Amino acid sequence: MDLIERYLGAVRWNLPADRADDILAELGDLISARVEDREEALGRSLGKDEISKLLKEFGHPLAVAGQYHDQRALIGPEVFPFYWFALRVWLAVVAVIEAIQIGGRVIVGSEHISRALAHGVGQAFETLLLHAALVTLAFAVIERTGWLATYLERWKPEELPELPALRVRGRQRPWSWESVFGIAFGIAFLAWWSGSIELPLIPHNAGVTVHGAPVWADLYWPVVLLVWVQIVQNLVTLLRPGWKMVRGTLVILATAGTVAIAAVLHQAGRVVIVTAATDAAQAARIQDSLDKALEFGVVIVAAITIFQGAVELWKLFREQRLADA
Repeated sequence: MDLIERYLGAVRWNLPADRADDILAELGDLISARVEDREEALGRSLGKDEISKLLKEFGHPLAVAGQYHDQRALIGPEVFPFYWFALRVWLAVVAVIEAIQIGGRVIVGSEHISRALAHGVGQAFETLLLHAALVTLAFAVIERTGWLATYLERWKPEELPELPALRVRGRQRPWSWESVFGIAFGIAFLAWWSGSIELPLIPHNAGVTVHGAPVWADLYWPVVLLVWVQIVQNLVTLLRPGWKMVRGTLVILATAGTVAIAAVLHQAGRVVIVTAATDAAQAARIQDSLDKALEFGVVIVAAITIFQGAVELWKLFREQRLADA
């Protein structure tokens, strides 16, 4: 079997079955004509190396056969914008869920924080790849079935959702009461944290006293630093909303700091200590209830913080895109 026959045989493997014979006959005639032209120009028969060079000019058998398929792309240009939008939204949702799971693994798990993070990030990467593949497969099926083409023919502008009016570039953002409240709350918390103001959480006549466990002594300055980061974050949001990079960095720092403190508290086991002047049994019951509630509460706080951080980063990303548009 010569090179031309082997080449045509390789092309045939990837041709549509119902048109393979006709395509091969046409391609064979084209190659033969090209060989005859070369031989006539040279005045001799082509050697094996020259025929090989000629066939390379036609292209790889897979590439040549692909030119005769009606569908050349897994996802066509009409479907791709919908695929790309759905992929980003879905992966963002999956990423938030994975981030919450990583935070829970760091707090609840018995592994070292660095090892738990590495293990969680590895699993999250695999999960994101799997979901990306599933979304791609779904849209490949949509591409083949032509469902989206039918939808594009039937859609109506009246069906579009009503959205808030777009913010004109250069217009100042409205005064944010959330930022002001965050600043005021942060300052008040620091005053209470430092002991400048007293805010009893348990009535004096309750017969028991509740105070922080020894773990809080090591967390005094980390908590102060975290609250100051949140205060600065609110100040930047209020006064310099255009500093998207600074705001994003502060969101990441505040989220990471909260999760780290939550991890330390969970590993410590006991967050508060209950003592009683007379009824020790009552103090033990309260201690047990608080331990269980706070163990669960620390995990919930970390999960909510991660979710809120992801939402804030997504909002900043959207604001930046609107500003660049």
